[in-house]
Order: sequence, then structure tokens, then C-alpha cells
Amino acid sequence: MEYTEVQLTINPDTEGNRDIIAAELSNNGFESFMYNNKYLGAYILTDKYNVEDVNFIVEKLSFIEISFFAETIEDQKWNTTWTDNYFKPIVFGEELLVHASFHKDLPQTKYKIEVDPKMAFGTGNHGTTYMILEEILETNISGKSVLDMGTGTGILAILSKMKGSTYTLAVDNDPDACINTSENIIINNTPDIDVKEGDINILEEEMFDIIYENIWKNTVKADLPILEKHLNPGGIIITSGFYAKEAHEVIEAGTNAGLKHISINENNEWAVVVFKKQ
Repeated sequence: MEYTEVQLTINPDTEGNRDIIAAELSNNGFESFMYNNKYLGAYILTDKYNVEDVNFIVEKLSFIEISFFAETIEDQKWNTTWTDNYFKPIVFGEELLVHASFHKDLPQTKYKIEVDPKMAFGTGNHGTTYMILEEILETNISGKSVLDMGTGTGILAILSKMKGSTYTLAVDNDPDACINTSENIIINNTPDIDVKEGDINILEEEMFDIIYENIWKNTVKADLPILEKHLNPGGIIITSGFYAKEAHEVIEAGTNAGLKHISINENNEWAVVVFKKQ
């Protein structure tokens, strides 16, 4: 496969502005994003790339000064791009290390997850994934069934299985993410994780004790009433993917779905909201 990398230089270069741009681009077929302190990199299959779509977004976001440059990037060069520009090992004290196969001189931790990043979101570098990983580390997972909705790299499902989850399902509507998740499951020796390609409608009659959803705000709000129906009594839903200033909308959606809001945490303008089913 051949991807196009669009390098966007932003002024003012803030995390909020980068996320606004990424949200707009994701609505136009862009699959993955990374930031390297110089530019925001956005990635899309070359046959889906349309420069006019990017020009339209630049004009739409006229309150941000944006310039961009596009070039093709072969699939086999993807890991090199991540090594040079973005993906760094992440350490959660003595509990968890998230790293790639090319990282060296790693510390010892209770859990280690190796993620070979391809065109899938979810390495732990982003604040939303980081916060959900923190929630998982603090949650009793042993003996619980788990759904990772919008799994990306499978990192949340993999950590859950390492902590003793029983039936664990990872779902994503991106076929490349499902392939990447399946590969990471093998790498981390957590074979008892089911991977399904699709959206929330493929859940059928399955029920879970713990559900994660780390997607855009509007998707989380729309999915909460459905996820509530797939949550066992006493179970929890851990949501993220939205700004702290938008958390009240997610809390309202969860409350309207019959869930009890039990906690909220923030990290660099992002939020994670946890609900419980009575």
C-alpha cells in the first residue's frame, strides 16, 4: 500500500489547534496523525488523497495559519517514520511500559506491551489513550469480560488480558487497525482476544463487565445508549477522545442513557469520563 503524508505547519502551534485540524482531516479519510514538534503529520491512502479537501479545511479554519506539503510514503517506511519522528517508550512507574520493537535500553516494569505501530491510532502517546491505560491499571480487571470499541492498535485489550480479563473483544471499523491489532496480540502473547471488523452494530447479544471507547465526542455520545445495553449490571464504561471542556456533553449523554457518572480526569485539555451501570 502507498500512503500520502501531509505535513501541516500550524500557527499558533497548540495541541488544541492540532486536534481541531486532525478532527477535520479524519472526516475526509485521513487515518492516522503524529506530531514531532515541527509539524503535524496526517496520513491517507494515496488513492483517496485530494488536495482540494485539504485546501477546503485550511480555508474553513482561517483562524489558524496553516501551510502544508504532501508526499507519498511507502508502507514499508512507516516504522522508520515513527522511529525518527514520534513514537517514544511510555513508562507508567513500575507498572507498565509501552514500547516498539526498535526501542532499546528499556526499564523493567510489571507489564510490558510491545506495539509495532502501523496505520493505527493508539500507542499511549496521546493523552486520551494514556489516561485510559491509567484507568485500566487502577481497575480490577481479573475475571471480567471486556470490550475495546475502536481498538486501534489493540493496546487497551492487550493490557486487560495481561491483567486477567476473561472474554475480551476488540472492535474497529478500519481493516488495517484490525490487522495491526491481531499482529500485536501475537507479539504480546495474549491470544485469547477476539478481533472483529465493524462498528457498534456488530455486537449482537454480547454482554461485558468493562467497556472502553476512545473516539470522537459525537461518536461516544451516540454510542453510549447502545453500549449501556451491552453492559452487565455493576459494569463500567471508560470513555475518552474528547476535550475536558466537552466532557459535560458526554456526561449528559451517559446519564440520559441510564448510566451513573462516577469520575472524570483531565490531561492536557483532554478528559476521561467513567460511568457505572446500577
